[in-house]
Amino acid sequence: MAFALPNGSTVFVGSGLSNPVSVSTVSNAEGAIFTVAENHNLKVDDVVLISSGWGLIDGLVARITAQTTNSVTISVVNSSDRNFFPAHAGSGKLQKITEWTEIPQITEVAQSGGEQQYAQVQFLADDRQRNIGTFKAAKNQTFTLAHDASLAIYNVLSMADRYGQILPLRMFVPNAKEYRYWSGVPSFDPQPVTAVNSVETVQVAFSIHSRDITFYKSED
Repeated sequence: MAFALPNGSTVFVGSGLSNPVSVSTVSNAEGAIFTVAENHNLKVDDVVLISSGWGLIDGLVARITAQTTNSVTISVVNSSDRNFFPAHAGSGKLQKITEWTEIPQITEVAQSGGEQQYAQVQFLADDRQRNIGTFKAAKNQTFTLAHDASLAIYNVLSMADRYGQILPLRMFVPNAKEYRYWSGVPSFDPQPVTAVNSVETVQVAFSIHSRDITFYKSED
């Protein structure tokens, strides 16, 4: 058992992405192998944004753990169950995150959505209803930060908001010695919230795109 406070954590968005590397096939394996062109220029420990015909990994942000001249392996992807990962349907692209820009001066982090939804049924012999899981609600994550229009993150978020761009996100939690990656589409309003005797703030809300968050322990 382990736990840690998030104090001291930093959050970044992927503000630079490489040209897409086409993926022709993805293996059905624990530690999926992505077949790519020979001039892919991807290396071990590169962080990539995955676009895939497999919805369960579309938008996933993960690290490359092995590479050859025409393939890369992403060990956190377990695509061995063909009921969820149909053979020959995982093609897409990989984009390496080449630049990260911090979301600084964060004062509050909030999350909503993700709740399990249910259909209810009651048989004649039942004295109470039964719940049948149907779907989970969409998720949003909101960061509140102290207003400073000179921050580089303002332009990054404004442009991504304008074009509906999927942004990779990275969080480092030093007390847990852990990196976390996911992706989302931002909605950013640079107009600050103003109140007497309070620091002005702005908010960016991310509509979470990736189905999963990936975790990597820091070696430091």
